[in-house]
Amino acid sequence: MLPFMKYLIAPFSSKFAPLVAAVALCVSGSSFAQSAVASPPASINDRAVVLGILAAEFSLQSGDFAAAANTYYEVAKRSRDAKVAERAVDLLLRARRIDEAKEIAALWQEADGGSVRPHQVALALALTSADEFRAMGAITTIATLPDDVRGGAIMDAARQLALYRDRDLAVKLASVFTQQLPKLPEAHYALAVASTGNENKRVGEALLAIDQALKLKPNWPQAVAVKSRLLLARGPVATGVELSPGAAAVTLLENAIAANSATNAPSANSTVPVKDESRELRLVLARTQFDLEKFVEARKLFLALADDGMEDADEMRLAATLSAFQGKDWEVAEREFTESLAADRGDPAAVLYYLARISEAQLRWGEAVERFTQVPRGDRYWEAQLRITGALAQDKRMTQAISHLRTLQPSSPLERLSLAQTESTLWREAGDNVKAFAALEAALTTDADNPDLLYDSAMLAERIDRMEDAEKRLRRVIALQPTRAHAFNALGYSFADRNINLDEARTLIEKAHAIAPEDPAILDSMGWIAFRQGRMADAEGYLKRALEKFQDGEIAAHLGEVLWAQGRQDEAKKVWEAQLKVQPDSDILKKTVARLAK
Repeated sequence: MLPFMKYLIAPFSSKFAPLVAAVALCVSGSSFAQSAVASPPASINDRAVVLGILAAEFSLQSGDFAAAANTYYEVAKRSRDAKVAERAVDLLLRARRIDEAKEIAALWQEADGGSVRPHQVALALALTSADEFRAMGAITTIATLPDDVRGGAIMDAARQLALYRDRDLAVKLASVFTQQLPKLPEAHYALAVASTGNENKRVGEALLAIDQALKLKPNWPQAVAVKSRLLLARGPVATGVELSPGAAAVTLLENAIAANSATNAPSANSTVPVKDESRELRLVLARTQFDLEKFVEARKLFLALADDGMEDADEMRLAATLSAFQGKDWEVAEREFTESLAADRGDPAAVLYYLARISEAQLRWGEAVERFTQVPRGDRYWEAQLRITGALAQDKRMTQAISHLRTLQPSSPLERLSLAQTESTLWREAGDNVKAFAALEAALTTDADNPDLLYDSAMLAERIDRMEDAEKRLRRVIALQPTRAHAFNALGYSFADRNINLDEARTLIEKAHAIAPEDPAILDSMGWIAFRQGRMADAEGYLKRALEKFQDGEIAAHLGEVLWAQGRQDEAKKVWEAQLKVQPDSDILKKTVARLAK
């Protein structure tokens, strides 16, 4: 599944900020915290405090940030005033003095215990420093806030707990809400998001909690949105007639949209506008359909959202255009991206990038080069430069492609890696594996332990019969990344294919299989090593599973050979003939047929 936000154009993408930044945003909500203070709050009549505040503000205006933070720290302790404490916490956070900020946040809580903000900040600070005692105190206090602010405060706490890395502590803290407030839907919502976080962990527990929230508050948009994500993360469940995860999520969203639309429909006699609670869910549904690669459905939904006439109309139109792009409706996508560029909608760099991708997809290589060249420096600039080389090579201008590639100056390890891989790919596609290997070899002089360079160069070393280099590099990848299944598989298969070191080959391939049990390439290797060791039933079983998952010439060649070795030549020929219809250019399949079916 492709995450929707990965494709969104810059103006409407979002990222979670670090916790300290979140704290700063909490603090900066008041005018006192947002701007330089010309005079202290009127409620303060302590001369020392007044002079201290004025001195601190003067220090700020003079650029002496450290002195201002120090002074506010002292006057906050003396005054015990909420506004002064708020200002002090803001400055201490900006100075990254977390311990002092926590100390003053505690004073702020005492001075303004009925407000939400000091407890939000105290929780964020406690989580930032993994201070379970203070975090538990903030959570407990939030649970006792007045009814009119408590639900919102719990929802904010839920967002913080979802970001926190320690799922056990996050669940422990959120459980305070469900224990003290079992009939409050926000409490169960908080437990759900604390359980799963942003990494889709503990999905079963999270589903139980969000179901309880929806039982208390049916069709609640925020809870429905969370449950739809959890259904997608959970995957299929073998319980009778079960919808696929995608279908289950879509059905949930559609039902909730219908229910909310009916509930919020204005009465015939009412002139008061009714908030459309279903719109948030319609947006979630559109993004879900996009992630499920149902781009036609997603486009229709985005266009309907754009027609609502809300402030995000341009964003929704761009999302609809992006859906057309992902659905390979090149004519519509090109027309609408061109219109967006003319109307200055969205990020121009992104629009130019997608227009170039459309030229690329339609094999208009010269135009693709021109369009990628127009992409300005920014997030997409480096990829655009690499794609220029690919377009030049496809346009039979290999010399220009390599020349352009060598003018690029990478500024990070990731860019160095992509540069080497791009050059290697160009040479490999041109049929020159020696130069493809050399491109990666040169990059390894700078990044000797880069596992991707080592793995890719090992695969090419095998192609040019440098088996010692291939083995050495794959063993190094395994040492660096002991859970990289394909490194174990590649080394094991190399041995099995050459009919050497079969015991070690089996051990390596079985390790790969334990890490990725459903990977068709690894299932193929499991079958091939079984064949080499004479375990024909195992070999046939693994290879049939592999071919069911992925129709590939090499797998078909292997399965046919196993059947042939068992005297089942007619079955072998049927497997080969069926695959050759799909993949007539499979070199290994044609060689196997020529070798055995003489």
